[in-house]
Amino acid sequence: MRVAVTGGAGYIGSALVRRLREEGDDVVSVDNLMKGDYRHLQKIRGVMRDELRKGDIRDDKLLREIFREADAVAHLAAISDLVRCREMPEEAISVNIYGTHQVLETARELDISKVVFCSSAAVYGRPQDIPVSEGHPLRPLNLYGVTKLAGEKLMNAYHDNYSLETTSLRFGNVYGVGLFTSYDAVIPKFVRQGLGGESLTVYGDGRSSRDFVHIDDIVYAIILALRVEGKVDEVYNVGGETWDIKSLASLVSESLEKSTGRSPGIVYLPPRLGETEQFSYDMEKFKRDFGFKPKWSVREGINQIIGYRINQMELNS
Repeated sequence: MRVAVTGGAGYIGSALVRRLREEGDDVVSVDNLMKGDYRHLQKIRGVMRDELRKGDIRDDKLLREIFREADAVAHLAAISDLVRCREMPEEAISVNIYGTHQVLETARELDISKVVFCSSAAVYGRPQDIPVSEGHPLRPLNLYGVTKLAGEKLMNAYHDNYSLETTSLRFGNVYGVGLFTSYDAVIPKFVRQGLGGESLTVYGDGRSSRDFVHIDDIVYAIILALRVEGKVDEVYNVGGETWDIKSLASLVSESLEKSTGRSPGIVYLPPRLGETEQFSYDMEKFKRDFGFKPKWSVREGINQIIGYRINQMELNS
């Protein structure tokens, strides 16, 4: 299979490109490199530099060139940071909504049969019922969630009007070591803070909860959605384990003490606007339709990040 990956130089995208290559697929990627970095992928044997393209998903001419001969598209490119979406609303709307339209329109023009869209738990907003199933009302609290919901609706429209096979995956809070490891998300941020001699910063009282899913499990889920036939115009939750932030900070502190002999403190800061308080996923639909089961526990993932970060620090010292 030949797969076109948008956002292929990013945290999740680069891990997906690597895994697809390992499984014998042909892969071509496009990324504007605003946050991503292709140098990690360029070191992998068999990955051709001309298959790792710099460009904007809003450029229809470039997309037609990159998507040509692809069997499927994995669409990950987006402005995903809540703060950046709030500070750059026009750009966020243009990239996340118009860019998704361009991806779908190009797939339609080239008769590509399947598009997998990487969405987010942010489309739900404040949960009315926990655990949250795919049938939960959709009322996002921030612009990022609004743009992801708009992307899902575009997926529906292209299926209904052009019979394009579409699948939307609503990710939980992604963490774990990838080719391009992000330290913005809460778990790797805690590890970075603790190893740097800082206290772990918790917003609010720490009772808010999130669904945490390892990047390897996310990549596994995307590949299942690319390969499995017959699940058309569907949306799925993709998560792992639910933890409240206070307990998560304590677990990171405990794991750091075992690894380094030092236990960082925890500092509580005012809550941030536009975030939900309690969140937990109902995963039964994706498990039933795809046989998906997360392979990583949060404790294992924390230990992986700690080991990776310590090794980085030793190499750079």
